[in-house]
Amino acid sequence: MVRRLPAWLILAGLLLLAPAAALRAQSVPTTLTHAKYTWEAKRKPLPITPTEAQQPAVVLRDFRVEEFAPDARQELRLYSVDHRIVRVNTSDGIERFNKIYLPVQDGSRIVSLKARTISPRGEIVEVAESNMKELKDEDGSRGFKVFAVEGVEKGSEIEYFFTRERPLAYFGRVPLQSEVPTREVHVELISPEALTFEVRRYPGGLLRDTVLQGKRLIRFNLRNLPALREEGFAQANAQRQRLEYKLAYSTARGRTRLFTWADASQFLYGRVYNWDKDELKAADKLLKQMSLPADQPLPALENYLKTKFRLDESSEENLVRVLATRTASEMGFARLFAALMHRLNIAHELVLTNNRSEAAFDDSFDTWNYLDHPVFYFPATKQWLAPGRPDYRLPMIPAEWTANKGLFVRRVRLGNTESAVGKIGDIPTLTADQSPSDLDIAVQFAPALDKTTITIRETLGGYHAQEIQPFFALIPDDKRPEILQNLIKSSVPDATFLKLDATNTESGLNPLEKPFIVDATVESAALLDRAGPKYLFKIGTLLGPQAELYQNEERQFDIENEYNRRYNRTITFEVPAGYRVRNLQDLNVDVKAGPTAAGPEFLFQSSYEQQGQKVTVTIREYYRQVRWPKSDFEAFRGVVNAAANFNKVVLVLEKKS
Repeated sequence: MVRRLPAWLILAGLLLLAPAAALRAQSVPTTLTHAKYTWEAKRKPLPITPTEAQQPAVVLRDFRVEEFAPDARQELRLYSVDHRIVRVNTSDGIERFNKIYLPVQDGSRIVSLKARTISPRGEIVEVAESNMKELKDEDGSRGFKVFAVEGVEKGSEIEYFFTRERPLAYFGRVPLQSEVPTREVHVELISPEALTFEVRRYPGGLLRDTVLQGKRLIRFNLRNLPALREEGFAQANAQRQRLEYKLAYSTARGRTRLFTWADASQFLYGRVYNWDKDELKAADKLLKQMSLPADQPLPALENYLKTKFRLDESSEENLVRVLATRTASEMGFARLFAALMHRLNIAHELVLTNNRSEAAFDDSFDTWNYLDHPVFYFPATKQWLAPGRPDYRLPMIPAEWTANKGLFVRRVRLGNTESAVGKIGDIPTLTADQSPSDLDIAVQFAPALDKTTITIRETLGGYHAQEIQPFFALIPDDKRPEILQNLIKSSVPDATFLKLDATNTESGLNPLEKPFIVDATVESAALLDRAGPKYLFKIGTLLGPQAELYQNEERQFDIENEYNRRYNRTITFEVPAGYRVRNLQDLNVDVKAGPTAAGPEFLFQSSYEQQGQKVTVTIREYYRQVRWPKSDFEAFRGVVNAAANFNKVVLVLEKKS
């Protein structure tokens, strides 16, 4: 129910408000509001509507409670009750729900767990505990208790409820929507009367609380919640209905608001910049080993740390240990970079942000839920650095952290005292021209018109290059040709390779300065088809597969691109002697959206020029805005589909009269 918080963030809450909690409580308090909650022992299947019966599955009941309460040692813990009833109507619905995953985070335990199925005939079968297994994430950072539900048939109900005990967390996120519709959602947040939490609904506003029997209660009910439907060019997960909560006030602190952005700035300053003498001594020793250039030390510093040190979220953050083990967590990398930049007098600001594909940073609600990833900003050059991402190099950071907001923490000196001030600011993304995916293609027809020889140069820069360039050097030598061939085969699926080379394949390169380039010469028999005396030249396929944006349903969400990008393509070919192209005009396309003084924000434009038998086709396509309102969806869709339609263009070669 609550997202997994970074370890540093949990620690912040413990340091600011409470003594360190024990890893495991002795028993579950009997004073919990729902301590005796259970399911109905014997019941019949719940009736469903004809509309619900048409769905692969439907959640009939989603009951969730989070309660902050003292354990037997009078240390505040977080207890939760989750109860779900899911009706499965199809094989796909069964496949989705016949395995239940329960997160088992560090310092938490599942107190009780029950699961059962109820057949369409009312037969109840409980899941044996022997079927429950515990698994780990691929990176080992979080465990899951997984249990399989056997013997589920169409029309069955899968029902389970569990109680968990977890360490204190003063911030939470409650996703409400899923990929299937929900008939009833019931959420409660309960705390001691002395602690005031604020809960904000998205979309919506703050929810009201009430005090009952010495406890503060926020209750939320929702009926007939539609399924979260995926859409092209949208961040569906970020758009899903959800609740965010934070601890806002405590009677011990009066009307002083807790966990503000200012508090976060001070805490992060202490967390990242408070080094002891041994840590600074270790940092100085490392600087001597690196022998950085005096004029531009930062790129060399970044490359050294990201190639010599390994990311491990379970690692310590103390720099002495980081240097000894050559491993660091994301925050540990931030501390290491900050210490070294401090020694080098490199002016910078610390920025904390989140992944906008999960939830856009909302600066109007000061939950620290958004403070996931540390980034450094350099005001003098307006560049960015992601310390914990070894696959990125200055000035690029992950695209999903850009076009977003972040908390900027700047160190300030007041007399002999150093402190920090923070403000919310924007993290811009790259321009469209900084992320090119360009093609330069020359096509030569064989004299017998039975095949073509194609010379291709593909240039990937910015975020397009980021998908392959940082990892290419790690691919075994014998596997690299296959990777490159797959890139070219997106334009020429039946390619027979005569030549294949790649440029700028080393690790640690800046793709804004050195794009990833693939040069190939191939033969193809599929670009030309004979139709009686005519030949059909499938020129559009040279662009490779194109996204299509066709949907019958009303648009749910605003448009959101991963990043701005551009595609410049040039295709040249010689019309065979004695032939002409009947429909060259099909190459002329001009579709735009979002007119501005600087030109359209989205564009697909193609044209041709013929000189003698030589034809040159020029294609421009770009997307210069990450977000666009759904009210202008049709115009945006026109640009996307123009590219998809060009992919289908076929030129007709016919003999001259």
